[in-house]
Amino acid sequence: MNALSNIAAPGLKAIEFESELERILDYWSDTVFDHANARFYPKVDHADNRHRTAASGSVMYARILWAFSAGYRHTGIPRYLELANIAFRYIQQHMVDTEYGGVYWSVHPDGNPADSRKQIYAIAFAIYGLAEYYKVNNDNMVLALAEALYKVIEKYSWDNCHGGYIEAFGRDWSPTTHLSLSAKDDNEKKTLNTHLHVLEAFTNLYEIWPNDILKQRITAILELFEKHFINQHGHLTLFFDEHWQAKSSLRSFGHEIEASWLLCEAARAINDGQLTDTVRTLALRLASASVKWLDKSGALLYEFNAATNTLVAEKHWWVQAEALVGFYHAGLLVGDDKYLAAASGIWQYTKKHLIDYQNGEWYWGRDANGQVMAYEDKAGLWKCPYHNSRCCLQLIRLIG
Repeated sequence: MNALSNIAAPGLKAIEFESELERILDYWSDTVFDHANARFYPKVDHADNRHRTAASGSVMYARILWAFSAGYRHTGIPRYLELANIAFRYIQQHMVDTEYGGVYWSVHPDGNPADSRKQIYAIAFAIYGLAEYYKVNNDNMVLALAEALYKVIEKYSWDNCHGGYIEAFGRDWSPTTHLSLSAKDDNEKKTLNTHLHVLEAFTNLYEIWPNDILKQRITAILELFEKHFINQHGHLTLFFDEHWQAKSSLRSFGHEIEASWLLCEAARAINDGQLTDTVRTLALRLASASVKWLDKSGALLYEFNAATNTLVAEKHWWVQAEALVGFYHAGLLVGDDKYLAAASGIWQYTKKHLIDYQNGEWYWGRDANGQVMAYEDKAGLWKCPYHNSRCCLQLIRLIG
């Protein structure tokens, strides 16, 4: 079955997601936007205090560009296009490395590089944002920049011997020992997270630039998921060396359910809207494995380390956003009320425990004891208007 079933989950209404989408983007339009300097504050903490002197991340700006472009494409609200324009100019002027290609990981408030390494994950998100921006302005300069970033990834990062993408490089594309995205990530040469978001970026790029070589690469990445990333139990292996030797037994439930629907998006993009049997099987295997990690509150838990038998029972905002989309998509795909009920339960949990109705946006999450994780940001390097705004847009589309 390639089509989505025409069924709906109880408790999920498109109008709620329309409203929440505007609430999220209004927070970023007001609280996070630095009106005096025509940029976005690099950090807004849990108490909505703005931190002006922190470094700005290219991932954050790329996600802002994507969110306001997608938001404008859906709503037609002029302010969203204005903010997408501002985000694009900031990326173009301060984050693109005009000498060596790619984008910097982060920049200082004055626009000079703070961390100039070339993280493929960040370049992928720049492509993702630019492709979405092109959909609302049709500027060939935007498309040319997206194509150039794609080509630089292919030139320097693709492993011609073993396949897949090397995680990171120095500014001049020299080898580096600093590979990890963050302090919590393993310092390995190939990662699930980067491959998932390269696939996501290339899928969005293909929608505006249906290039045959790009299509072949999307097909190759899907094959890597089947061969290396997804095991027979429906769990993802997160870290590998360059020879595809697994280096981790950590299970990230948010990434598993996110991958389940992003794989389908990629397959449909290159197959005229049709879903291959292989990708459908992989998607449902991921959904079936991750649905078992819902807790009694209805939320999806964060991660489990099989090597140490350690469960991290936190409920992060991005995990719930991806689970809501992933389980709803799986329910429509297979016609199973179990997944639709899971999506409905996650939305009820999110409305009750994660959305900040007074000040806007979503909290980072709740810890294992149910307390708000007040030590984490409302906006910052990793907290962006991407997972939750995309969740709203996807649910509006799927419910409709």
